[in-house]
Amino acid sequence: MAMEIKACLVVALRSFFFLSPTACQSCPEYQKQALLQFKSSILAITTPSIFNSSDVSQLLQSWNSSSDCYGWVEVECNDSPNSTSRVVITGLYLDALFTHLSPQPRVESSMLAPIFHIKSLEELSISDNNIQGEIPGVGFANLSNLVLLYMEGNNLSGPIPPHLFHLPLLRDIYLRDNSLSGQLPADIRNLTSLQRLSSQDNNLTV
Repeated sequence: MAMEIKACLVVALRSFFFLSPTACQSCPEYQKQALLQFKSSILAITTPSIFNSSDVSQLLQSWNSSSDCYGWVEVECNDSPNSTSRVVITGLYLDALFTHLSPQPRVESSMLAPIFHIKSLEELSISDNNIQGEIPGVGFANLSNLVLLYMEGNNLSGPIPPHLFHLPLLRDIYLRDNSLSGQLPADIRNLTSLQRLSSQDNNLTV
């Protein structure tokens, strides 16, 4: 009986010292699945032969179901005291994914939908990706921790959604060189943390 208790204690100690740190380094499963879904959307708009020979293929090779997203290329993770997993995704740096593809695929702004599930995001950079359509205001409304947003050099159209100016921590917004139109929303006054709004080379009015 004493031997059984001792064996159980050894197993418990091993679980504590060896398994717990590994679990603490795992980003939430739903965030991992969100990025894998985004990757699937990219695969769906590129032919295999072109994709496999491109830079985006090399960049996304690390994005796979058998590895944890805290080690993926262009993905930044940090500790979070508010998360049971301790590590959450805080940055995505996905600029110019299709620069060397000819012709460049048409990227609809709706493809960004999986990213909006990652509410811990603080920095999102998706410039120069030929993203077309309107800025998904409802989706961005989920990213209440967002501080830096880079969407320059795409082909985004329509007005800037007021949802962006209700993100309490948003400091820098880069929207230049798109096809945005209309007036800047009056809601911009709500964004007290805003330090920089780059919106040149659009059809916006004040």
